[in-house]
Amino acid sequence: MPKTISIGELRQNPTRMLREVKAGATYMVTDHGEPIAEIAPRRQPRWVCGEEIDSVLRELGADDSWAREIATERSVVDVSDPWQGAR
Repeated sequence: MPKTISIGELRQNPTRMLREVKAGATYMVTDHGEPIAEIAPRRQPRWVCGEEIDSVLRELGADDSWAREIATERSVVDVSDPWQGAR
């Protein structure tokens, strides 16, 4: 459950809140009690292989027309390395 902080509180002392976020806390920023933003620690991006993406798409049940569109795009896009052999 995120902590709540108003715009006014955030404006007065952003350093305290940012230290807590750096330590792992999540804050919901409110404007007159209405949630408007969430501030959370940055997640490290991770590399995802094509097989994992394919697996997730199969689980989600991507439709056949989308699969055909992707296959068409892959067939016309040149994925060769233009620098290969230039060394």
